Amino acid sequence: MRGLNLNAGTRALAVGYFFSKCGEFAFETAFAVAVVSMVNADLLLIGLVYFFRYLPSMVFSPIGGWFADNSERRRTLIWVELAKAGLALVLFALFTFSVPALAVVTLAAMVMTALDCLYVPTFRAYFPDIVEQDELPSVNSGVQVVEDISSILGPLVFSVVALLYSSEVTFLFFAVCLLLSAAILTRLSVVGDPERVNFDGMALIRDAVRSIGHMRACNAPLFAVICCTTFCAMFATSVIRFILPASVLEQFSSEAAVGYVFSLLAAGTVLGGLFYTRFNLRTSSRLVLRYWGFYGALFFAAAVALQFNHWLFLLILFFVGFIGAFVDIAIVTNIQCLSNEQEVGRNFSLYYFTAVIGDAFSGLIASVVYVLIGPATFIGMTFMLVVAPLRWNIKKGALDDPQDRA
Repeated sequence: MRGLNLNAGTRALAVGYFFSKCGEFAFETAFAVAVVSMVNADLLLIGLVYFFRYLPSMVFSPIGGWFADNSERRRTLIWVELAKAGLALVLFALFTFSVPALAVVTLAAMVMTALDCLYVPTFRAYFPDIVEQDELPSVNSGVQVVEDISSILGPLVFSVVALLYSSEVTFLFFAVCLLLSAAILTRLSVVGDPERVNFDGMALIRDAVRSIGHMRACNAPLFAVICCTTFCAMFATSVIRFILPASVLEQFSSEAAVGYVFSLLAAGTVLGGLFYTRFNLRTSSRLVLRYWGFYGALFFAAAVALQFNHWLFLLILFFVGFIGAFVDIAIVTNIQCLSNEQEVGRNFSLYYFTAVIGDAFSGLIASVVYVLIGPATFIGMTFMLVVAPLRWNIKKGALDDPQDRA
């Protein structure tokens, strides 16, 4: 956490991020429960909803990278938070005063994804401008802890709201958190003075394609991190976003239990974030690949344990969160440190683009798996998460270069 107290900029970013993520995790829990309830836990339909939800990333992730590198970052962050707050209020009104159609809810979620694509690269690209490079692992660890604390509080807020009021009030809570975040971000100082570059969509796409080819040829470690994360996201996202909530609802028969389980998972990530620099003195691309394999193995064990022992399931899930924090911090540190100064925003948008494409296809894959194996979908998807990173973990070569250290 020391890394987030280096200057006024890191403090403002950290506090704003806390409110934003706290509301977001409450929203994600409420959204998952709402969709599961609307379709009566039909994983085929849920998978399609999440497929369409993440589809806008194909267009907006490259745009987000362009904004991160060519616009005034403080303004981008503030306006995105305000737009998301407005959308959260729309969702609150829809669920409070009507019975919204599934298509309308899916469309609103697609807009939320598009806005997230603008926010993430800009937020991540802010830190290299205001802290020294050797402080970035500490900063990333601190950001991870902030996110993970938020991921505990957010689902807990959902559980309390679901017990005392109704779950749709969570959308109102999300809007308030976003407004607080926007207010805090106004304290940020303007960093850099990017040249005015006209937006050219086709040039952006061509540049993204060239970037992938260039990264593959000249930056094999970072290319492996992004590719492996994309494939793993095809299985991990659906497990976390809706398969786990649906399984918990089935086993525990309580909406509030979903919030408690997610808070337990988040508690593990908080501990992982706190201990990252102690367990990992150096961060390499190989480390990301190994942690992905460990993460999948633990999630598979949790899925199996849920079928016969709830306490064992909860214990393993805690350690899933612990390793998940290691995965997230190592990915971000690799991108920041293995990118040239002019490529940080673009590489973050490229990573977010490929990862969210994996998120989108995760829904389709989960739907297919559900059709094939039905109730065993949780076990099947986590097993594929075990298999996904094997290719990169087995492969030798550039990733074993001792100079590959973020």
